[in-house]
Amino acid sequence: MFERFRACWPKINHANYKPLDDTSMSHPVLQMLRSDVVPFLKSFLSAERSYIPREDYKEMIQLCLTVLGCPVNDHDQANSHYCFRVPGAYHMARWMAKVIYCLNFFLFRDEFKLTVSETKNLTEFCVFATHIYVSAWISCPMQSDAPINDLQLLARIDQYSEINKKIATAATNKIQNNLWYLGPELVWLALFSNKVANTEKKMMVEAMIAASSDASVRGIKFPPANVEQLKRTQLHELISSITTAALLSIGLDVALLNGINPENWSDCTHFQQATNVVKCLKVVNDTKKRSIALMTSFNQSITKPEAEMQKLIQVVKDNRERIPDSSKASLASAKMATK
Repeated sequence: MFERFRACWPKINHANYKPLDDTSMSHPVLQMLRSDVVPFLKSFLSAERSYIPREDYKEMIQLCLTVLGCPVNDHDQANSHYCFRVPGAYHMARWMAKVIYCLNFFLFRDEFKLTVSETKNLTEFCVFATHIYVSAWISCPMQSDAPINDLQLLARIDQYSEINKKIATAATNKIQNNLWYLGPELVWLALFSNKVANTEKKMMVEAMIAASSDASVRGIKFPPANVEQLKRTQLHELISSITTAALLSIGLDVALLNGINPENWSDCTHFQQATNVVKCLKVVNDTKKRSIALMTSFNQSITKPEAEMQKLIQVVKDNRERIPDSSKASLASAKMATK
């Protein structure tokens, strides 16, 4: 389907696109989700909100708004429509590329020939992606928001079961294996989030002090088998003794926050230093995925046959063994070995 669409692109009338018109759009749950998603996505396109790490993030946001039938630019009505881009590379390593392609497929369903089954599946995918997953994907690099974002995502998926039980179940099964930030070793990140209520932060501090500090009790990820409990769980209930120890590892003793209003935590020098540490954390493996995609593209540009690729890999391996680094000594040694 991806190759078909790319080949068909020059013939497509870019003015003839259709937003979502599925009958499910009138459902109260989707109406509520849409009212949250649209302003959230538009905030990323505003001048005040500069966090868009790459252009493909921006493209996905604009396509999502277009599918939802919203103008991309509220301040400039003359340029309120989205300017579609030429389909780029499709990589198995990049989920975002799949979303961008599928949103384009759906928007041009009257221009691009689709089977009945393809249209049905694309509609279901686009409804879920635009109302649930795109906003979660865009916000996931925000370190301090990771725990509360995961809780909110699970809650939205649970609500979505009223729309499509099959997709909601599949999404829950997928996310339950990636609940790193709801585990006791990383849930403390929520203390630095503006999305978490001050009352909840106070209860987290109290729970951490009550649990004391014990780095020997490990619990990196929330148990997948207990994912149903998260629908009735608050952040402070996920605290354990390792949480206090983990926070201490970045130089912040939770006892310093006890009795202080969370609004005034930023006045504490130790909290300021810990905040700077949190801002430097990488909570997604986006760089790794980009590297995989880049290497895949590079490999395909050199040779296509698998046999030739294996020979090329052996040559590279042999070269790395003979020249492990770029130091003068290694280069001189490799040069002497060839004589």
